[in-house]
Amino acid sequence: MASSIPLPAVARLCTLYQVLCDLNESGQQRVSSSALGEILGVGAHNVRKDISYLGETASAGGGYNVINLIELIALRMGFNREKVTCVVGLGHLGSAILHHERFRGGEFKIVAGFDSNINLIETMHSGVNLFPAYEITETVKKMHIELAILTVPSSGAQEVAQRLIDGGIEGIINFTPVVIKAPSSVLVRNVDLTGEFRVLSALLHLRENN
Repeated sequence: MASSIPLPAVARLCTLYQVLCDLNESGQQRVSSSALGEILGVGAHNVRKDISYLGETASAGGGYNVINLIELIALRMGFNREKVTCVVGLGHLGSAILHHERFRGGEFKIVAGFDSNINLIETMHSGVNLFPAYEITETVKKMHIELAILTVPSSGAQEVAQRLIDGGIEGIINFTPVVIKAPSSVLVRNVDLTGEFRVLSALLHLRENN
């Protein structure tokens, strides 16, 4: 079912899931499609259509049951199974991700960190196992790592990605500006921070000069 959902709808449902989790934590039990649309910046009909991709769900006049909708999205999108993850590149960004409390267990669990700097690995204090970059392929296979976060210098991005691919990685979040070449069996999400700043800067410029 999830594979037939359009990518924009998948992205909105992922955001919706976090919104619903926040509402649940605040004690809210029900929410309307109009209220969700206002939070997400889309129309209520878009919210209802996105949710319809998940299958039938009760939405009476009082709106959606928050917990039921959280559970439905988690089930259909696979959020109810822990994903084993690693970080490659332990500079400032990689280290921050490695030690982030959200990745200590639950939906995503970082079990390994890699870096080409052996000295860094030996001196870094971490509750996560750290390995030299040349051990990526072997370690990914051994620990059954599914997802990787790539924060290495651009010059080595493709080589490191290939080691991950050779180890059987299923998905990569790429924080480098390099477009990673990967087989269709490996999903790559590119997060170019400089590019995002450019888009934001351009939008601000266009708004100010309109």
